[in-house]
Amino acid sequence: MSAVGLTLTELEWAFADIPQLADCQPGDFQVASLPGYTNRNFRLYNASEDWILRLPRAQTNPYIDRVAEAHNQTLAHRLGLAPQVVWRNDAGATLTATLANSRNLYPADLQDDLQLAMVVEPLQRLHRCGAQFIGGLDLRSTLRQHFELLQPSQQTAFATRMAQAERIMALPDSDHPQAVPSHRDPVLANLLLDERRLWLIDWEYSAMASPYWDLAILCNEAGLDLAQSRRLLQAYCVGGPAMKESILFDYRGLLKLLNDCWMAALVES
Repeated sequence: MSAVGLTLTELEWAFADIPQLADCQPGDFQVASLPGYTNRNFRLYNASEDWILRLPRAQTNPYIDRVAEAHNQTLAHRLGLAPQVVWRNDAGATLTATLANSRNLYPADLQDDLQLAMVVEPLQRLHRCGAQFIGGLDLRSTLRQHFELLQPSQQTAFATRMAQAERIMALPDSDHPQAVPSHRDPVLANLLLDERRLWLIDWEYSAMASPYWDLAILCNEAGLDLAQSRRLLQAYCVGGPAMKESILFDYRGLLKLLNDCWMAALVES
């Protein structure tokens, strides 16, 4: 068994508490570390079983509603957008079957029009499903909340960008669509592509939000330029209402600031 940052003792509780692992021992599995900022993620696998075990980092749990996550992820699974979580606890630890023959999405996957349609389809389905997710702070409230997590010296460093963001968010919002069920963290590591579809994993930040939120994060994560983000928005709007490039552009900047505040707060915690 081999995994950076994980010891045999840390795994023993999982085999004692998780029914799906009850007849096994840690030594029965190969263990591989997977990427993650707010969680430590591990693949446990052998010839007959293949699981993803997620262990939340302690400093992130105060900022995540695990009840909302469980509710929203269950709805997403019913929509065929998320793998089924077979076990979870109140602290946010989860066990999920590994998605066979899947890989993370790459920026290059957004260059081809057919592939682009496959990528935006699950977001279209999620945003247009009519379900009600738990949670729903608007972007202004969320950004202010994350700014307040910063130390005073950090707030000083972010002050100019925050003032610019406040001016943007003070503009009339008559062109903004209603909040819809949203993943709110579709970074490339949370998007798994197989032969048939794109899966969304890690629903801990999911809530009701503007559809621009998911699209802007995807554009930022893939490093899309203005022409590429226009193509993504056009593909997303097929079969739905028109949306504005200018609002998507604003959301990209605001969510970049939100991410930078969050990462700075994590470093200090």
